[in-house]
Amino acid sequence: MKFNTYGNKRHPIVIMLTSSFCSAESLEYLYSDLAQDYFVIVPEYNGHYEGSKDFTNRKRESAEIVQYLDENRISDICLIYGQSMGAEIGMELIYQLLKHRIEVESAFFDGGTFLKQPKLYKAVMNFKQKSMINKMRNQSVDEVVNWKSVDQFSKGDTETMRPIIESMVKTAPIISENSIKNETEARYTFNFPPLPEQVQENIFFVYSDEEKTFKSCFRHLIEAYPAANFKTISGYGHLTYSVEKTDDYLRVIRAICTRNQD
Repeated sequence: MKFNTYGNKRHPIVIMLTSSFCSAESLEYLYSDLAQDYFVIVPEYNGHYEGSKDFTNRKRESAEIVQYLDENRISDICLIYGQSMGAEIGMELIYQLLKHRIEVESAFFDGGTFLKQPKLYKAVMNFKQKSMINKMRNQSVDEVVNWKSVDQFSKGDTETMRPIIESMVKTAPIISENSIKNETEARYTFNFPPLPEQVQENIFFVYSDEEKTFKSCFRHLIEAYPAANFKTISGYGHLTYSVEKTDDYLRVIRAICTRNQD
């Protein structure tokens, strides 16, 4: 795993976790602003850059982040932020950090899947993901932006998703079939790690009420983490609010970061 850092090391620490098949650059529209006031750490998952080993699973990817924090003597995290699969890795990371006595003040997760699916479903999704990545390897960003599947994914606002799509197109030639399989497995084997109520109270989940992940997993999240904070928004696709309303979105992130400060 590779770690990208931005900002002043003396500032509060924010860890940002990307979606599936995305490089750290997919979150530049957020961390370029946050780095003015925070020390931002954006891990590059295994399998997502030249010369790395394959992506492993949620537990091992999270363990490498914990090891990095230990080696750099970091004992307090202001915020863990995650998009889509990054939200699931983020929940596992919180669980592991608690066991290592590293404090997590808050967390903010957007569009996480948080599902446990049967073997056949995972096989179908692995085939779809593999086909998508293979197709991306031979097409430009402009071509991918105009895919019908992207239009459905983004609720017709495909251009808004350009920062994320650019990252995926850049990463597609690097990702192996084994990494694709492991990422699919990571997305659909979520096991809801137990978290104390005090920790749940500082976790924020946000979804568009029209995205598939909201309809399939929201109820399970509330049952597992009843003390957490849940927010739904209307009129947006998966992750599109964060790109289309970036200034508002950053204000939310900053408000979460400062809510526990004296």
